[in-house]
Amino acid sequence: MLRFVLTAATAAAALLYSAGAWAQTKIVIASHDAIGSLNHTVINRFKACLERGGGFAVSFFPAGQMGNAKEIVEQLKLGAIDMTVSDTAYMSNLQPELGAFQLPFQFTDWAHAERAMDGEPGRMVADMLVRNHGIRPISFMHNGFRDFMTVKKPLTSVADFKGVKFRSPPIPLWIRMFETLGAVPIAVDWSEVYQAVQSGMVDGLEAGTEGLVNSKVYEVGKHVARSGHMYNLMMLAINDRRFQSLPAPAREKITTCGADFRRLGNAEVIAASEKAYDTMKAKGLTITSMDKGPLRGLLEPAWPTLLGNAAGTAKPLMDQIAKVR
Repeated sequence: MLRFVLTAATAAAALLYSAGAWAQTKIVIASHDAIGSLNHTVINRFKACLERGGGFAVSFFPAGQMGNAKEIVEQLKLGAIDMTVSDTAYMSNLQPELGAFQLPFQFTDWAHAERAMDGEPGRMVADMLVRNHGIRPISFMHNGFRDFMTVKKPLTSVADFKGVKFRSPPIPLWIRMFETLGAVPIAVDWSEVYQAVQSGMVDGLEAGTEGLVNSKVYEVGKHVARSGHMYNLMMLAINDRRFQSLPAPAREKITTCGADFRRLGNAEVIAASEKAYDTMKAKGLTITSMDKGPLRGLLEPAWPTLLGNAAGTAKPLMDQIAKVR
């Protein structure tokens, strides 16, 4: 009888443990994205998924409360925060080969990008970040194809870029891209974009269309050129030491909630990106389709220059992205 009671108690404890009844785990998530943005929404949904059923207590600090995008990535690596949603662009400050994902006209469409994130390119990115920086991507998600927005004049040709002051993320690849176009790059963090355009510090910027809307920068911009010149890949990432310290059921729940982050988020980004054009048009902005041929002809040959010292080591990742076109 005693053996039966002990066996039953052990089985019951294992059942509770597998259901998520481990000692409550505190997780800190930080993000630079604006409150109300789609990225803010998907993080909140991930937070709710983790907290459902107990086991996790999640503190979420959005809108740059814990620092700008670059600082948040650095804090993630150090373990000062547990998780973030960032993109391969800011991660490329740590691992320059990831700039391969940002190369202009690297991706043909949404489906190509999804094959890359779900296939060998995504695995290569995850392996590099875990091995070299202790950052583990849990899931990937679209962040959209990027367009140009200007204030003073519309962009109708490559020649129109000459001398225009563009906001650039503080990332070498972007700065080199604007220089290749003959524009003047000015490094400004995303959280300061609105003020930079409003004050005249910059004449324009480029971003995903959903980002142009959620930042409300359309209030101070006038013209949008549909160039789709660059694709951004987001990642939900965790400090790997923190991840490995968690019990197996907790790690499994993070992975499961991460799968929903990708599945639901991808469809939402695609829909929001298209809806953003209607929103900006209704706000009085001019939306024009830019001839991509000359832009592609100028930027594709410059890929090695844009990647800088990572041009050689990024080639295996670039080859894998090309294989899934």
